[in-house]
Formats: sequence, structure tokens, C-alpha cells
Amino acid sequence: MDTTIKNFKISELKSSNFVKPFRLNFEMDGVARAWDCVKVHDSVSILLYHTQRDALLLVKQFRPSVWFYQEENLINSPEKGYTYELCAGILDKGISEEQTAIEEVLEETGYAVKDLRFITSYYSALGFAANRQILYFACIDESMKLGAGGGVDGENIELFYLPAAKAREFMFDEKIVRAPGLILAFQWFLSEFKA
Repeated sequence: MDTTIKNFKISELKSSNFVKPFRLNFEMDGVARAWDCVKVHDSVSILLYHTQRDALLLVKQFRPSVWFYQEENLINSPEKGYTYELCAGILDKGISEEQTAIEEVLEETGYAVKDLRFITSYYSALGFAANRQILYFACIDESMKLGAGGGVDGENIELFYLPAAKAREFMFDEKIVRAPGLILAFQWFLSEFKA
């Protein structure tokens, strides 16, 4: 896969299906204040444990915002712009959180899961967005594999099987860009599932 960035430019965002910027004006303790925010969709994420491989299945994908941050801050990385994440998706289809999670697992990984275990929910992007993320867990094996995965609409998702024994080391490796929920999910896995 060619990851060379060409014809790069920054442009004004006039409208989006995914983010809506706005300003909150309010008074607190007698002081007028303002806070810039972005309305974004709530989302689901799923920690997948492959029982036959004794491995956690992650998705690796190119994130333009991470690439831009690394480029702007002169951060050299052998995988510039790439992140390791849980399988995830936004709640934008008008279906339940569980059904969204099941569909995202199939789209991104090719595995058909039926049984999800709720782990927790939490808020992310607290400084500017405060969207809710619902975290699930599912076991998978090769009998559940229906397709290649890889995402939709050009997501170019790569599957990454992390041996469960390497989860603790992976959480704190500074060379790896991880999504925030991944560390929480791994901690749950190590304390509740693999205890």
C-alpha cells in the first residue's frame, strides 16, 4: 500500500456529516465564559479475542489527523499516521448499539459475531466534544470468518493479531499510536478475562 501523501492542503470545513462545531456561552460563578465544542456521533468499540490463536484482534489503519499531527510536530515514526485500534464505528445508522457493533466487526474484520459482552461506557474528547463510547467484548474463531474485512468506503483497514501474552507490553510501547479505549479494554481483559 502506497502511503506517500501528495497534494496536501488544509481547507475550511463548511459542513460535515460527522462533526458540527459550535460555541457555548454561559455564566459561571458570576463570570461570562465561552467554550468551543464539536458535536460528534456516539460510538461503539469491540475488543475481539481470537480463541484459537490466543490473540487480540486489532485494526490498523491510516488516520489523516494523526499523520498531520506527527508531520506538524516533526515526529518521526516508522508507521506515520497509522494507529492500532479496537474494531469500532459511529452510531449513525439508526440501529442499536449492539447491532452497530456486530455490523462493524463484520465490515472491518470479516468475522460474524453474535454474542457481545458489555464492558463499560465512557466519554471521550472531553475538552471539546464529550461523545459517549460503548465498549464490548466478543470471542471469535475461524468458524466465524465470513470475509476478508478491511472496512468500507476506502478505509483500508489491516487486521493485526496481537498475542494475548503481549497485551501488557503493547499497552505501554511508546512507538505505537493506540486509540484511547484500547488501554482500558486491555486492562479489563487482563484482569477479568485472562485472570
